[in-house]
Amino acid sequence: MKDNSSDSGRQFYIPVILTVITIFLGLISFQAVFPDYPFLRKLYYTLQLFTLESGDRFYEKGPQPLWIDIIFNLSRFLAIIALIVTIILAILSVIQYRFFIFRLRWKKNHTILCGLGGIGEAYADTIKEKRKLVIIEKNTANENLSKLKKEGAVILEANALDPEVLRKVDLPKASCLLAITGDDFDNLTIIDNALALVNMKIQNKIIERVLALIYKIFRKKRKNTHNVSLIANVSSRNLKAAVTREWQYRPDCLQCDLKTTVGNFYNVAKVLAGIGTKDENYKSERAKYDTLKTTLLGYNPVRASCDVNMRNIRLFNINQLAGRYIFLNFPPDRFRRMNEPSNSEMKILFLGFSNIGEELLKLCFQNCHHINSKKTRITLVAIDGNELNERIRSKYKNIDNLIELNVINQNPHHMTFSFLDENDIKNPDMIYISSAEDRFQASYSSKARELFGEDVPIIRPFYRKNVLCRTEVNGKTHSFNIFSKVACKEYLVDELLDRRAVMVHNRWILQAITDYIDKVDKSLASGKEIPEPKPTLAPWHLLDEEYREDNRSVVDHINIKLRSVFTSDGLPFFVDPASIKLNFEFLKNASIIDHLADMEHRRWMANKFLCGWVFDEQRNDSEKKHNCLKDFYELDETTKDYDRQQVKEMPEIIGLK
Repeated sequence: MKDNSSDSGRQFYIPVILTVITIFLGLISFQAVFPDYPFLRKLYYTLQLFTLESGDRFYEKGPQPLWIDIIFNLSRFLAIIALIVTIILAILSVIQYRFFIFRLRWKKNHTILCGLGGIGEAYADTIKEKRKLVIIEKNTANENLSKLKKEGAVILEANALDPEVLRKVDLPKASCLLAITGDDFDNLTIIDNALALVNMKIQNKIIERVLALIYKIFRKKRKNTHNVSLIANVSSRNLKAAVTREWQYRPDCLQCDLKTTVGNFYNVAKVLAGIGTKDENYKSERAKYDTLKTTLLGYNPVRASCDVNMRNIRLFNINQLAGRYIFLNFPPDRFRRMNEPSNSEMKILFLGFSNIGEELLKLCFQNCHHINSKKTRITLVAIDGNELNERIRSKYKNIDNLIELNVINQNPHHMTFSFLDENDIKNPDMIYISSAEDRFQASYSSKARELFGEDVPIIRPFYRKNVLCRTEVNGKTHSFNIFSKVACKEYLVDELLDRRAVMVHNRWILQAITDYIDKVDKSLASGKEIPEPKPTLAPWHLLDEEYREDNRSVVDHINIKLRSVFTSDGLPFFVDPASIKLNFEFLKNASIIDHLADMEHRRWMANKFLCGWVFDEQRNDSEKKHNCLKDFYELDETTKDYDRQQVKEMPEIIGLK
């Protein structure tokens, strides 16, 4: 492990140069004195100069000419100097390394970046106080290392997969660690090693007891020094979902207070249902039941207790964050408001396809459900369109129930006016450029301007900082570096985009607990089978990705609902509706409520369809069958009221903090 950037070791150039000069001059002098000796013998005599020998051998043939004598003595003393300089520099290097480690030991509330690719570079740029930044990067050729070191960041040229490296950066005292290398499994391994490190307990019990006594004497609450946030990028959605499910069965997660209490409540209720009131164990089991019931009713999801370090682990998908940022800031109905049921369908054009483009496309599937009740038309033009069409339709088998998707196998560079006529894509409402490379982002948008003119909005995110995105708004072309927008503390550490979704879930938990207790009470009274608790009765960090996505969609779709009600173009675009004062008088209009409830129902169906659910008259959650996956106006009034209630609760959801 090195303690600095790629310029490390340059101080040793001096002894190397001195050594080369010494050997050169020594060979010249010995050649002049012993011209008949073999070259290797003369080289051996020269190398002996570094051991302070062979000087007398030079004078075996008597005094030599002055110029030869000067050259020889110069080489002899240079050998001594080179040796001394090497020893001094070696000692200084060791001292420097020890001082470097000493500095790290005294760091506190610092940020540790493992990997300095596009995401790491963007995150490092957002940190104003670079002295609080520690970067672990094994690629010594990374051109950004020297720049960041000059700005005050601490650079370790090492492999973050080595637990000893994490130990040396004093991980438990850091505010957060971000594993953002280019490999998902490496990121997860780093997080696993970090979790093991912060979970290490003090081995010396005497010290532990002394510390506890000191805190008790001074009546101070002992602070948890192992509260570091462990954050990793997992670009694969499937891997992220698999890891989340795997962690749900870790011993430290099985101790989650909500899951444990609900499980115990269910088991005790089953015991009660199987014994009579005259049974000798009935009173004790009933007391357990009532105690657990009281505990559940007093549950506070904000203070949910689970292993504190497991709660501080956060897995994010940079492509998912990027897609969500683009959709929230540049939604299709930002540029053409959908306020009336008579409005024509929304038309969206995608040019090229990338991981971020796929996330953006999925968000369109989930949330492009407008008040006109018409399917949004999405056209995707890409070089490998046939393959993409098969992949998308195999992955999202029910998308035809949500939108009208047309995937065309065509290089966007080669689009012509006749191509637009043949495929009926002459008048798109907006264009998303979603190639995986910046050069294509620029050229595709240029081609789009040539074909569609200046009136169609074009959104083209770039991956690197370059001249192409210096101007963010040029007419109706919106350009920006996407990593600089989402790779920041607010999104990766504070989870800004998920904050309100977490609150929506916590709010739902309180209602779900009450509903579940009510069902169990009724089952006990009627002698029916005790219902099993829903798998969604779990804190956010243990929730399956499917249900997290639904909560995110609940929040994001509010923006679309509001834009369908407020017709003024001068209003903000409701990226965060809580930032402005809104008049919710429209919630008294039954007709508007039903239109918005229809939108809400289609949003809910979209999430179910995308997760593989299908319609069936008999609901079966284990087989992903649901009897409500049909048009809103075909539902019974009781089910419609669920969607209406969700609409009426928009002000409360917006006000969550």
